[in-house]
Amino acid sequence: MALLPFAYTWRNVLARRGSTAVTAAGVAISVMAYVVITATAAGISRVAVGTGHPHNLIVLSEGATSAEGSRIAPPAVEAIRFLPGVASDAQGTPVASPELLINEAIPRRGAHKGGTDARFTSVRGVTPMALAVHDGVRVVSGRWPTHTGEVLIGRLLGPALGGVGIGDSVEFAAGPHTVVGVFEARGQIFEGEVWLPLEHLAAELDQREVSTVVLRVEEPLAIPALLEALKTSRRVKASVRPEPEYYAEVQRGAVAFVYLGNLIGALLGLGALVAGMNTTYAAMARRVREMGTLRALGFGRRSVGALLLVESALIGAAGGALGAALALAFDGFAMNLMGLAFELDVTPAGLGRGLVLALAVGVLGALPPARAAARLEIVDALRRV
Repeated sequence: MALLPFAYTWRNVLARRGSTAVTAAGVAISVMAYVVITATAAGISRVAVGTGHPHNLIVLSEGATSAEGSRIAPPAVEAIRFLPGVASDAQGTPVASPELLINEAIPRRGAHKGGTDARFTSVRGVTPMALAVHDGVRVVSGRWPTHTGEVLIGRLLGPALGGVGIGDSVEFAAGPHTVVGVFEARGQIFEGEVWLPLEHLAAELDQREVSTVVLRVEEPLAIPALLEALKTSRRVKASVRPEPEYYAEVQRGAVAFVYLGNLIGALLGLGALVAGMNTTYAAMARRVREMGTLRALGFGRRSVGALLLVESALIGAAGGALGAALALAFDGFAMNLMGLAFELDVTPAGLGRGLVLALAVGVLGALPPARAAARLEIVDALRRV
């Protein structure tokens, strides 16, 4: 069976620039959307799983399932801090971080409070002990807030708020607050939060209770005894869980997002598949005489069908390459989604899956037209005008 030279196939692709561009653009959009959405889901999962230390316990009020809905009174906070098994620093102070957490819609830079251009953000009131409890958190520019109305912002929150930095203001609770420092948290959930001294946030909210107390245990073997002490305590009515386990629950949202990403990718791929099939059918209808001539020159049915398959695969590959290039433009892009701040990581594996999708669209979209072309009779094809 004689095979058509590759140069002939390539020239055919270049000759129909309009239809080739439309089909390749559809494939590129599908690939870009698929890669970016799956990278977003992976980013949510990564930051949720990466938050928390295996030697940390989160104490919430009894019956609370999240820090936002938890309230622990000051006497209980003191009792929790001095539980047996809680680690101490060099000065003998318990390594325990009482924290007050609220969620606020913070306007982006240049917007007004109450407007639609706002970012739903976690605001955390902490003490300096938070830096000892939460490993990896450190101030990278500016300083720790000391005066009322001063705050720290996470490294990824500034871009999400329109480029807010040191010296700018963010508005929440009692009013505007001046950013005096930026902190990083090594890919943890905190990088999308606002931090300020616990006593300042409590005063603004006129609230004495805290949301949670994060404890550092001396060693993992001390955890059972500490849990038992909390369970039998008459002064403290609280629920407790390991910090990594608490934040891993956030990953449940990532699972749903993965399914959504795959669904959107499949729908976009299906749309590109139908578009590619229609384009290939239309191209074949205009090239019936060409197909007949090729058959008359000795090229078999399979060679003629393979011509359309290879052409469509080339267009799919071109669209896939373009889509991958567009997706790479989002690599490192700061995202703030579902209350989580993270950076998109467009991996080679994700790009590879996108290219496979592009090739699948190209080949599957050309199968029916290729089969129809292979079935053409020479005489009937040559009679077409």
